[in-house]
Amino acid sequence: YEVVTDQSNWRCESVVVATGACNTPVIPTIADAVPSAVKTLTPLEYRNPQELEEGGVLVVGASASGIQIADEIRRSGRSVTLAVGEHVRVPRVYRGKDIKWWMDASGVLDQRYDEVDDIVRARNVPSLQLAGYADRRTIELNSLTALGVKLVGRLAGICEGKAQFSGSLRNVCALADLKMNRLLGTFDDWARDSGYDGVVAPPPRFEATVVEESPPLLLDLTRGRIKTIIWATGFRPDYSWLDVPVLDNKGYIRHDGGVVDVPGLYLLGMPFLRRRKSSLIDGVGDDARDLSAHLASYLGDRALSRPELIAARG
Repeated sequence: YEVVTDQSNWRCESVVVATGACNTPVIPTIADAVPSAVKTLTPLEYRNPQELEEGGVLVVGASASGIQIADEIRRSGRSVTLAVGEHVRVPRVYRGKDIKWWMDASGVLDQRYDEVDDIVRARNVPSLQLAGYADRRTIELNSLTALGVKLVGRLAGICEGKAQFSGSLRNVCALADLKMNRLLGTFDDWARDSGYDGVVAPPPRFEATVVEESPPLLLDLTRGRIKTIIWATGFRPDYSWLDVPVLDNKGYIRHDGGVVDVPGLYLLGMPFLRRRKSSLIDGVGDDARDLSAHLASYLGDRALSRPELIAARG
């Protein structure tokens, strides 16, 4: 491989791509239909409520970034509407322990990529509705509603200046509640089986997500009530620098547990690469050990036979 940088160039037998999964914000194509009077931002561009235009804010997306931004803007006194699609609801603290402690201790984070039925879907699950506040408070749709945030369904389109929302908000929230309770049940089973029941607090009950009877399906963006839209619709990796034919039709690297289609090229640090914890700081190490063994074997074989150099510009 040939690696080209702004400092120097060099050649190597193998390359590990560990540039992360969240390099570029994902902005839906319907953003092109937003009226010119409405300012649009991504989470990378948003800094604080004081820098926004005076007026209401529509936050699109209810995963980690979306709920934190909606919470902060609403607490500043502004009107906030939150468009809610598929999301993963979890409490920050469960039975006196951080939710990540439970996921780690119970083995949930150790689940391997070859143990799930649909790895493509597993790798694209939205981020958990979590925030890292010092007081470890939980941010969820119910807490946002209590602050006065208006919940609407997934943003499905924008036509003639009117935002159109899905009517499935109630079902989406009910499914998120169901999955949360199922996960917490897994933790309870582990605590009982491992003798932790008497160590941690009793299991609490969580209120179902409250959804109004008939959430709005339309919002006129031309009337001036909404001055800003924030696209909290996820991120994707940026491989514009990678000049090797290994990308699929969606722009992602084709790989099997981090072993890329082209010999000598590896991927590390991506969601559910080899385990559910693959993209976490305390989880990437196990993947690195697995891939290092494969890489060492490849280099050993490479020493015996040297095929033609593949050019990769980065």
